[in-house]
Amino acid sequence: MNNYLCIDPRDRFVVKDGRPYLGQRPHGGEAVRIDGQSWAVRVPEEYVDRQASDVGGEVAAGLEFLTEPKLARVVALLRHRDNFRFDPSDGSPLTFDEDGIIGHGERHSPIFPRIDPAVIGIVELAGRNQILLGRNAFRSRGFFSLIAGYVDPGETLEQAFAREVLEETGRRVHDITYWGSQPWPPSGSLMIGFHAFTDDIDATAETDGELAETRWVDAHTIGEVTLPRSGSIAHQMISDWLANH
Repeated sequence: MNNYLCIDPRDRFVVKDGRPYLGQRPHGGEAVRIDGQSWAVRVPEEYVDRQASDVGGEVAAGLEFLTEPKLARVVALLRHRDNFRFDPSDGSPLTFDEDGIIGHGERHSPIFPRIDPAVIGIVELAGRNQILLGRNAFRSRGFFSLIAGYVDPGETLEQAFAREVLEETGRRVHDITYWGSQPWPPSGSLMIGFHAFTDDIDATAETDGELAETRWVDAHTIGEVTLPRSGSIAHQMISDWLANH
């Protein structure tokens, strides 16, 4: 039956007529259930390229479809199966249930997919209609994005966002409000978005060196920098801010 979405280790799959292509299940490969009628299965990169050629489709990146909950879910689940092969308590190999979601080792205790909370957000200069963007010092792609980072144990989400902004930019924020969220399967994260204000034009503390550059931009100068790809929460948040300024 043609009800298998084949996804390679780079989270690429075939798209035909604007939709993910469902085909027959290949030999081997680990599968997770998409819904009652379809599955996603991990395949080598060359399989996806060959499938695209055979059916007259195109190869698409999973990141382009993260706004579709079912696809975001199966990308995350396949990543979980790639990364978690053994029970962390006793080292025994994991076997997964029929849906390919919950793993069990020799103790038969359930191992659920891991989700790591991360914060991201707009930092707006109070009274100036400008937002702060940063360029990562360790990535080859030189786009400017919002300030983001993982939540530490014992922190609230708001505390984590304020800490990340201070560590990465040296700015202090206030009036932190929730914006929205987005799953980010490539890293097993749940991105929680915030908006906050700062009175600090310049850094008031030493930074951790994660950002190579920070820049204040407004609605007129934001076109001077390369922004995150569409489909990401960072792009959505920046677009939303621009629409209101």
